[in-house]
Amino acid sequence: MTTPSLYTLLLEAGCKLDHHESDLYVLDTPEARAIIEAHGTGVPCAAFRSQVDGKRWLDLPFHFAPWWEHRQQLRRTL
Repeated sequence: MTTPSLYTLLLEAGCKLDHHESDLYVLDTPEARAIIEAHGTGVPCAAFRSQVDGKRWLDLPFHFAPWWEHRQQLRRTL
């Protein structure tokens, strides 16, 4: 059995998510921080203030799972 991705855990918890290419963004909340910490991968995350909504978000580099899944599908077709 595989461990759910951080993206999946945050999505299932109802956290507000966004992304840019493979980088995952999650609204900075205590719940999101607890999920990230509990994931146990030592995920580096940097906080930033969104220019769109003025809220504090966390940047989780390389953790937007759908981007990687798409890349794997493209690789299979080559």
